[in-house]
Amino acid sequence: MESKDQKEDLTERRKTQIAEAAVKVFVKKGYEGSTTKEIAKKARVSEGTIFRYFKTKKDILLYVIILLTERVIAELNREIEDCTDPKEALKMILRLHYRLIIKNYDMFKVVIYEIQFHKDLQENFYKKIVKSMLHMTEKTFREYKDDINVEPRAGAEALLGIFFGIMLVRNAIKQADE
Repeated sequence: MESKDQKEDLTERRKTQIAEAAVKVFVKKGYEGSTTKEIAKKARVSEGTIFRYFKTKKDILLYVIILLTERVIAELNREIEDCTDPKEALKMILRLHYRLIIKNYDMFKVVIYEIQFHKDLQENFYKKIVKSMLHMTEKTFREYKDDINVEPRAGAEALLGIFFGIMLVRNAIKQADE
């Protein structure tokens, strides 16, 4: 008999498997052009299995935002936690933001594109990712304000803007190379 923790772990693994497959399909065909049947095929599950975990295709996309949030915040917390030198903390944030965008590029690409058309996704993305990243980055700037002489909120917004800019540039380069 499976324990409650084992069932929850299996559920999370299955939802992640479906969401990651969905991202691959969304990147190739766009959110609107994709079907749950294609997602199921990519995830190697039945279409019925998808609906056991997600009510709608949009719920899958919302879960992608949750996955991004968990990955980004967990890694930021882990890396920044022990840093005591202000310059090193900022360097670490720069490297980390860049690494997270590169590592989760397809997820970010799908989400950034789709939030333009779905107000609920936009609000979710802001609440879960942008707000969290701004808060963590601003906190670091605030801790070292005297050493780096930058207004914490302005510094945090500038860094976040740089990394969303990286997304646009990488996308433009990828498209030009194809």
